Amino acid sequence: MKKFSLGLIFFITIFTASAQRFEARVVGGLTSSQISGDGAYGFVQFGAMAGGEVSYNLNDSWSMIFGLRFNQKGSRIYKSNNNVNTYRLRVNYIEAPLLINFSIDQFSICAGPVLGVKINQRERTQFGEIDDPRIFDPIELGAEFNIGYELRDRLSLRLLYQNSIVSVRDHKVDQAFPPALFVLGTWHQNMLNQGQYFTSLSLVLSYQL
Repeated sequence: MKKFSLGLIFFITIFTASAQRFEARVVGGLTSSQISGDGAYGFVQFGAMAGGEVSYNLNDSWSMIFGLRFNQKGSRIYKSNNNVNTYRLRVNYIEAPLLINFSIDQFSICAGPVLGVKINQRERTQFGEIDDPRIFDPIELGAEFNIGYELRDRLSLRLLYQNSIVSVRDHKVDQAFPPALFVLGTWHQNMLNQGQYFTSLSLVLSYQL
């Protein structure tokens, strides 16, 4: 009985010390996004991001972060004086990022892969809903990089950049991208020719529970 009690005390001590390394947060903010190969330019499709995350502190500077969040991506073309056509794409995802975080003073830098599971998609033009849209892949594999700043105790502001690593759906037709400012060399052009890729920027608040 004495050995069991000592073992239980030892287990509780180890568990408590380990639990102190974990931190839980809620996150929420705004996402602006675009998709390659649709003729639209700029991060002009806005959506929401919300969810939670748990970090495991490896030491005072380094930590691992796992999250689960809702994120809205898409693309949009607005009507203008030079263009009567409109287009709007919305794809909703549940995302699970796995990130490595480095913190120094009030700043943090974070990077890693993100796995997204598609919930639904919606696509429309000036004529209404597209009846037979090209279906997006059920899984999006992307990469994320973000920088954060601690506004005050427990509250931080982050800027997130995401880009698909694997195309999220095929092009409507065989597509070749001419040289342009957003093409970063032949390798990037060849990658974009394989299908469409999401790129997004998100501004989010993070609150530690």
